[in-house]
Amino acid sequence: MERQTWSLPAIDLKRCTGCGWCVERCPTHAVELVAHKAVIVRPTDCTYCDICETYCPAGAIGRPFIVVFAPDQRLSSGEQQP
Repeated sequence: MERQTWSLPAIDLKRCTGCGWCVERCPTHAVELVAHKAVIVRPTDCTYCDICETYCPAGAIGRPFIVVFAPDQRLSSGEQQP
């Protein structure tokens, strides 16, 4: 059985005020308030859109990204590296 992985927005529970704006605006209803804090309770429904991050007035939600660089390409003869 293959393990499935996906990225989820990071929620800083220390900054979360429990206002519920992210819950109201989440188009897939993946976010709920649990003990007055935002929690992604349905991770498979999260589409990693920017709505929760954009509307969080406390700045408690962020979407981390991983930058993957393309493999080095060999320079053709006569070219110089920048």
